[in-house]
Amino acid sequence: MTNKKIYTASAIEKILPEKLKKFRKNAKLTTNQVGEMLNKTPSAITLWETGKSLPDVNTLLKLCDIYKVADLSEFVNQDTSLEVSSLAKSEQEIIRLWRKTPSD
Repeated sequence: MTNKKIYTASAIEKILPEKLKKFRKNAKLTTNQVGEMLNKTPSAITLWETGKSLPDVNTLLKLCDIYKVADLSEFVNQDTSLEVSSLAKSEQEIIRLWRKTPSD
């Protein structure tokens, strides 16, 4: 039996904005760039990152592709706080190259 973590709506509302901003910055993208990729305004991206509104599920799935996030759970999982800077240089290089790989 797998232990699946269950998140309440209020927990997601607290965690998601911070994660959206973190993944965008890790991808070295601006709100303008993400907005263009999603056909949204930069202010919409900012609203998501400040928790004033939230993206719909389809947009979250697109953000997974843009940010090279494995699945939606990474947007709310507090246990995925591994920082690239804590990895060996060779591991950092692999991640850097993977992030540059175009998504299908």
